Amino acid sequence: MSRERLAVSDSIAGTVLDCLEFARSGGVLERSIRLDELPRLADVLVTTEGFLSVRLEGWRDDAGKSWLQVDIAGEPVLCCQRCLGGVKFPLAISSRLQLIAPGEDWPDDDLVDDSADAITAEKALAVLSLVEDEVLLALPIVPRHEQCEAPSANATGYGASPFAALADFRKH
Repeated sequence: MSRERLAVSDSIAGTVLDCLEFARSGGVLERSIRLDELPRLADVLVTTEGFLSVRLEGWRDDAGKSWLQVDIAGEPVLCCQRCLGGVKFPLAISSRLQLIAPGEDWPDDDLVDDSADAITAEKALAVLSLVEDEVLLALPIVPRHEQCEAPSANATGYGASPFAALADFRKH
């Protein structure tokens, strides 16, 4: 089984894999991705400074099924939805993906365990898109600090709420 090990400093942008060939050969790809290389992820980040460590490993099991293991680690800074400040979100993603070749039957989700997902095996899988998809799926819907306070109107410099005057009308 041959293993292709690539330097961590190499850019992953533009890297395309033939999934089934990568799995058949037992390929390994290890790289760092700058957060600013992930445009869809950048929309939910406070800052695009930093990196994600990525490791892809392909293999075939005894039944002849092709697999791709995706491991991603990093700590992007998301926007807290309560105080609007930055909140570090530690990522430790480990996804096992079954590669489904064209014409091959998809596994029945009711009978297969939840430890793996299935994806279409592409001859030209864009690694950057796969990584970005996995990260976006792992992020919380509403990121926030465990303890923080919402910004007050006076602290933001916008003055009192325009609805505060309506409270006086309720008294009359």
